[in-house]
Amino acid sequence: MAQLGMDADAIEHLGRQLRDGIAPQIADLINSINGVVGNMEKSWWGPDAQAFCHQWWPQHKKELHDAFMAIQGLGQSALNNAHDQRTVSGS
Repeated sequence: MAQLGMDADAIEHLGRQLRDGIAPQIADLINSINGVVGNMEKSWWGPDAQAFCHQWWPQHKKELHDAFMAIQGLGQSALNNAHDQRTVSGS
């Protein structure tokens, strides 16, 4: 017979890992890349450099930020579900 329900402690742990561990790593990565791209402008000139720094990077920066928000939200959703499970179970 299939198991139903949730190990609220395990889901809470995983939710915290996503929200408080992995998502901030993406934010740190964005900041690191932003610094590298900022330094490129000191050593790379011309239309290709402009396109890279002012078109390519902003587009991908937004996508990384969206991933950060999604993972943070996924973690929070897991925490909310664990809380709800405890409330329903009375534990």
